[in-house]
Parts: sequence; structure tokens; C-alpha cells
Amino acid sequence: MARERGRPHPHERGAAGRSRGLRPPLRRGPPLERVRPRVVPAHVTPLRPRDRRHRRIPRLQLPVRSRCARPASSRGRRGGSGVTAPGTRRGRLEATTEAAGRRSVLVTARSSVRYLSGFTGSAGALWIPLEGPPVLVTDFRYEEQVGFEVADPIRTHIGREGWIRGVADVAADARGPIAFEAESLTIADHESLHGMLPDIVFVPLRDLIGTLRRVKTRDEVEAIERAVAVAEAAFSRLLSSMEWAAAPSEREIATALEMELRRGGSDPLPFDPIVAAGERSALPHATPTDRRVEPGDLLLIDFGARVDGYCSDITRTLVRGTPEPWQAALHEQVLEAQTTARETVGNGVACRDVDRAVRATFARHDMDGFFGHGTGHGIGLDVHEGPSLSSRSEDVLEPGNVVTVEPGLYLPGRGGVRIEDDVRIGEAGARTLTRLPRALVRL
Repeated sequence: MARERGRPHPHERGAAGRSRGLRPPLRRGPPLERVRPRVVPAHVTPLRPRDRRHRRIPRLQLPVRSRCARPASSRGRRGGSGVTAPGTRRGRLEATTEAAGRRSVLVTARSSVRYLSGFTGSAGALWIPLEGPPVLVTDFRYEEQVGFEVADPIRTHIGREGWIRGVADVAADARGPIAFEAESLTIADHESLHGMLPDIVFVPLRDLIGTLRRVKTRDEVEAIERAVAVAEAAFSRLLSSMEWAAAPSEREIATALEMELRRGGSDPLPFDPIVAAGERSALPHATPTDRRVEPGDLLLIDFGARVDGYCSDITRTLVRGTPEPWQAALHEQVLEAQTTARETVGNGVACRDVDRAVRATFARHDMDGFFGHGTGHGIGLDVHEGPSLSSRSEDVLEPGNVVTVEPGLYLPGRGGVRIEDDVRIGEAGARTLTRLPRALVRL
């Protein structure tokens, strides 16, 4: 579970620059190349035998990961995400217009623009007409960047008066209605577009690109695996480097973890880490404070990394010192439910059935009243994507989905436990990408 990091609206108005009209991309980079297998250290940095501060922290075993592809270099990437081959991109563009009912499409969500075009800038929209080449609309700040991120068949338009005016310019001759992402385009921007294109009907469609993004390619899954590896290694370094005997604060732990994540290779984090100690661990989305981790406290840490644009999302719960019986029992109940959920997910399984299995497990312990959120969600370019593992979900799992499995129990005024892993759905079962131990670690 994660709170997305706040960010400015991706489409700024009034960007300076001069109109250059439509133009093809300047150059392209080489395709992905195979490299030798990359490994994660088998254990955290060894501790000095006489270092009493950390002698109770176990070494977290991080197994060697499978061989995976990566871009030859940041300069040589074919597209901004670093994982999308040109043929795949063309297929995605065609699938988008088909999903829209053979309509022209305006894509405005930043992650969807990246998914379809490879463009990683913060201001841009993608116009996909039924006839003619797609056009990425952006402003002067990204005129050079689009040259090495955006490849055929997409052309670019550098707008002079912001992205809305740019879209109006390239879509002025559109025939028929234009579909757009209902979750992304604001009412104000919709009104502005309608004012500039009064004769065109705009049709809102929910989950237009999200449905396509749910099924990950092999390269996308490998990018998520790299994000998992970065997050796990950072977490292990955090456990071995913090002075737990000095009772660090939630804020200090969160800051140290962010530094380890960035130092370990994460792009800008997908969300601010959640660090909650003691009774505050019963707050599922707690914001780190100056509250210190005292002996006997539960400590819930929810964190993730972003690599080549793709996210990981992991949660572990720890305890400082020897756990009290109720803490150990609470952790065991969550671990049982989480194990049940990971064994339930698979190709063709209804997402609500996974959530139902978790709630049934908690009900056997008379604890179902302390679980109030869904069991999981998809991850990819966004840390929250479809499918949704919840009691209200109509989604069905299929090969290529990557989802979190994150049940938790939260006792107001006492503390909470959550265990979260990232899981890939395959043709015959599922594979857990996360390798951190799930046991209640004693600090």
C-alpha cells in the first residue's frame, strides 16, 4: 500500500517557446541488449562481532535474481521508459484506438503518455488520430528531449502557448468524436479544449489506457524486478546501519531509507515511505513524525523504488526488542492471511476471491473487523494501477498482471501489522517477486 508522492499538474499552461509544427524525431537509440546476470548481495554488510547495537538484527537473505535485460545506457535508450520496443509501441497505439471504439484519442495522463510514446517529460499530451501519425504535443523545454525519447511513428509538435493550444492546433481537422481519459483530464481543461474546438464532441472513457497497461511485457516485469531489488537492498542496508539503541524517530528512519533508495539506484521515489512506530503503526497511511521507536514498539515500514519508470511497493513490520504475545499473534495472523492470498492468486482467479480469502482467514481469528482496506492493487508505471484486489472488484487476474498482496490488521491505540509483496501472474500460477523475509524482525 502506498501514498503517491504529490506532484504538480503534468500539463502546464503558457509554456514559452515558438511553434515548430509537426516534425519527425531527430534520432533513435539502439535496442535493448542482453547483459550478464546481475546479482543482489547475498546478505547485508557484515556487522562487527562486538557491535552491540545491531547484534539482534538477523542477516536478511536476498537470493541471486534471474538474468534480465537492461538498456545499454541512458543515452542509448529506445524511448523514455527504457523498456518499450518500437514494434510494441506501434501495437499499443493501434490497441488504444480500438479500445476507444475506433475513435481518435487524446491521452493526457503522464504515465499513459510515457507508456505509449516513451516521453518522460512533465508536460505533454499525445494525440492519436484515426488517420495519420500520432502527435506528441509538448513545449519548448522538451524540444531536444523528445528527439531521443520519441520514435517513429510518433511525430512531435512544440507548442507556443501551452499544451491545450497545441492539441487544438493538431486536432483542428479531426473528424468524429475524440475519446479521452476520464480520470486524467480536468473539468477546466475540458472546457478550454471545447472552447477552442467547439464543433468536436469529447467522449470520456474510464480506464482507457489502464486496461492495456495491466498486462506487462517481459521487459516491463524485469524493470519491476529491478525496482524490487533496489528497494530490498536499501531496506537491508537501513536495518544494519541505523542506531536502533538510540531510539531513532520515524522521520529519521524515513530520511535514511529515502537516501538508501536513491543511493541504490532508484529514480524519483514512487511515494514517500510510510514509517509508523508503536500505536501509530495502526494508521495504515501514517506520515512520519518525530515519534521515536522505543523498546517494545512495533514498527511498520512501507517503501518502494522506481527503476526505468516502473515501481515496486513493499511493506514489512518489525519490533524493537522482544515482542509481546499480542504482537507476535497479530503478526502471525497477518502472515497467515498474506500466505493464503499469495497461494490464491493466479490466472483466471477473480480478484474479489483473493480478498475474500484474506477476510475469511481473519474471520477465523475473529479479527476481520480490523482490516479495512483492499488486499492489493496493480503496479507498473504508477504505484497504483489495475487490477484491484478488493471486495468490490470486477477484475479477473490474467498472465502479465503484477499486483501487490498486502493484508493488514490495525488495533487502534495499540499498533498494526502489514506484510506486502509484489507478485507476477503467469500462465500456470504466480511468482512472488519480493524476497525479503516475512518474519517479525527484532531490532
